[in-house]
Amino acid sequence: MYVLVRSVFLLSMLTLALAHTNVYITNTLEGKEDLNIHCKSKDDDLGQHVLHINQEFKISFEPNYFFGTLFFCSFEWGNGPLLHFDVYDQSRDYYKCDDDCKWYVKKDGLCRDELQLDSTYNRICYKWNP
Repeated sequence: MYVLVRSVFLLSMLTLALAHTNVYITNTLEGKEDLNIHCKSKDDDLGQHVLHINQEFKISFEPNYFFGTLFFCSFEWGNGPLLHFDVYDQSRDYYKCDDDCKWYVKKDGLCRDELQLDSTYNRICYKWNP
């Protein structure tokens, strides 16, 4: 029995180690404004980027073995405030995004198509971080 448990654990770790995740952030602001974004993780600063309408920014990484991966971004357009959102929180997103998380930026938050238990996708929108 111990050998079976150990084998399943090692296979799970290998599967997670081979997992590669992409996060896409697309500017879909209703006013067709340019979107300024600045994304980071605990270890990486991905720099500032300007996205014109319908342009996307891609983040690629391998998730942490112990579900600790977090990428967060600041967003700003026009004369508006600086807003924040966690674009990848492994504990929230690992099973909902499959290999790709595709976010669509709106003025009141970010939306994405999430994989449901019945293998269909539903558009879910999230508010900005407080």
